[in-house]
Amino acid sequence: MNETWWVDPSQLDSDQKAVLIATADSSLLIVGPPGSGKTNILMLRANYVRPVGARQTVLTFTRALAEHLRSGPNVGRADQIQREEISTFMAWAKSIIRNHGGTLPEERDSFEEERLGVVAALEDTVEHQRLGKLYDVIFVDEVQDFLDRELQLIRRLANRANFAGDIRQRIWKGEGLKTASTIADETMELSRHYRIGEKICEYADQILPPRADQAPLLEGCNYPERLRPSSVEPVPCADENEMIQKCIAKVKEQLRYITEEPIGIIGPFNDSLDEFMAAVGADATLSSITVRHKSNDYHAYDDSSRVRVMTVHAAKGSEFRAVHLFHGEEFRRHNRELAFTAVTRAKTEVSVYYVGSLLGHMVPASGELTTDLSTLF
Repeated sequence: MNETWWVDPSQLDSDQKAVLIATADSSLLIVGPPGSGKTNILMLRANYVRPVGARQTVLTFTRALAEHLRSGPNVGRADQIQREEISTFMAWAKSIIRNHGGTLPEERDSFEEERLGVVAALEDTVEHQRLGKLYDVIFVDEVQDFLDRELQLIRRLANRANFAGDIRQRIWKGEGLKTASTIADETMELSRHYRIGEKICEYADQILPPRADQAPLLEGCNYPERLRPSSVEPVPCADENEMIQKCIAKVKEQLRYITEEPIGIIGPFNDSLDEFMAAVGADATLSSITVRHKSNDYHAYDDSSRVRVMTVHAAKGSEFRAVHLFHGEEFRRHNRELAFTAVTRAKTEVSVYYVGSLLGHMVPASGELTTDLSTLF
């Protein structure tokens, strides 16, 4: 399969093809693990149904994912979806409010507050302007992070909707999968995935085990492990400065053999990532190829952006050959979805940096019992 975008029908497996050519006038919920092709299929399906439903938009949760979708190989082609038809829900909602005489809410201190303000303003605009079906179909990626109110607005403004999501990648307070299942005519599952190495699958399943109705990631793994063996490495550090220096040294080593795909630096805190960027700025090798992404300070990626730095929340929908995860000790009991999402951005290598100690679910299994019993005392 193509590393990022499929370019030929022969690259689709039978489940993916079934989703793509499902009845054009039906609303679908597509579920599957990371790397199963949900986003790819969603984009291809938008083009497939376009001849019978050209009034379309594709909505994502994060700007990074929206930009990634806009980079698709056929986006902008005359007969396929256009760049302007891909946006975040927030940007889309604000444009409808502005274009239909509504009032935008004041900017709020937190994302959650601003999100609820925009939803309320869109609800008010739709109701008072008595808006009808503006779209034939709306496509929603990462639906697990959407609010019920957001999806009900999508339902109100479109004849039908197609959703894609995975419950184990939910990192915001959304109930989107539950709502989407009530809106969709049919739920279709993609059980096989192709992007994530076997060691990373095992580690991700350890962090956040599958639900009773889900299969482990390893069970559906079709990653070429023999061709490109995967690895998960814990990296103990005395403090944050040592963490940054060890990461920089490791990234430089990886850049010698990772030449065509990006490396991701992901962490739970903006402050530590800013410190990393400050250190990179003084490094002649990395300064020109490293890009920092923040939700309020977006920098578009291009082929020269070989090292990409972002929080876990901003990394939704991204993929990297290798991931460096900062402050693994901070992914405590209630942060398992965040950790699962972070490590499944990686294809081949995961390095987990930590200060102090890791909770059990974050400790990569070594597979070796100690022969020195004194270490237990």
